[in-house]
Amino acid sequence: EVIEGMLQHVFRKTLNKELQVPFPRLPYDQAMDRYGSDKPDLRFDLELKDLSSLLAQGDFQLFKDVVGAGGVVKALVAPGCSGLSRKEISRLEEAAKIFKAKGLAWMKVTEEGLEGGISRFYSDFSEAIITETGAAAGDLLLFVGDTWETACTSLGAVRNELAAKLKLYDEKDFNFAWIIDFPLFQWSEEEKRWEPAHHMFSMPQEQYVDTMEENPGLVKGDLYDLVCNGVELASGSIRIHEPELQKRIFNIIGLSEAEAERRFGFLLEAFRYGAPPHGGIAPGLDRLVMLMAGESTIREIITFPKNTLGFSPMDKCPSSVGREQLEELHLKSTESAP
Repeated sequence: EVIEGMLQHVFRKTLNKELQVPFPRLPYDQAMDRYGSDKPDLRFDLELKDLSSLLAQGDFQLFKDVVGAGGVVKALVAPGCSGLSRKEISRLEEAAKIFKAKGLAWMKVTEEGLEGGISRFYSDFSEAIITETGAAAGDLLLFVGDTWETACTSLGAVRNELAAKLKLYDEKDFNFAWIIDFPLFQWSEEEKRWEPAHHMFSMPQEQYVDTMEENPGLVKGDLYDLVCNGVELASGSIRIHEPELQKRIFNIIGLSEAEAERRFGFLLEAFRYGAPPHGGIAPGLDRLVMLMAGESTIREIITFPKNTLGFSPMDKCPSSVGREQLEELHLKSTESAP
């Protein structure tokens, strides 16, 4: 309520816009599944569809293998885009590949059914595919088959590309939403262990506390992000305040008791003195100003911009530090202080 009220006041006073509160709440899994992003742009629809079970029945071996291995096939309807050239579709594919998709399959919807792309593998399923996607003649169907996360994020990138290309939104609109119920842990294939999805000090949701070691991948945290127009504007969480719970989190992510004590003993000790339940949120004011100013990069609005050398022309920073300042902080420099 505090953040929503603040934003409502700011938009009313600066842009004469009235924001509708409360902002929608969208669980992380739902945001990813429907929009392919944990910071979805909600100014337009274009929702992703899961066609895994249907497309696994056709003769396209890649999709059969993906679903057989536990992956998914996600679909996106590009309205009125059946006339896109191969070159234009390839550009969309490049957007998908940035997010690790191996390719972008497609079919065109006509009055007679489906044609082009991988449609020949699904001649017996044309009507079912059109029904499941809600597509109409003149639309283009786009598909990614992969792990759930890769299929969602790569097709989510294509969704954003299409929306910009087709001008599906009003650039003066501001669609806010809270993304909640983030996973607390994520599996690292490189390290072969669980890692914090955000950071190791976030509180797990109460219903997962007793059993979180059994399947860390299912644990949701008391985490929340505020997003607007595809941009994350604020991120926050409720923090752990109990030493034994914090130790369990350390153990799940592979920190030994000795290592945890060496690195975070001060924190565990502070918790033993009765730290109260606490949490917070950190809004990115530069990103908020960027959106309100209609810019696409914070470089255009940031208060103290840096050049390509990392130097700030406005305040001449970084600059040399005087001897008195170094002595006051008990620091030594390899350069002679002025």
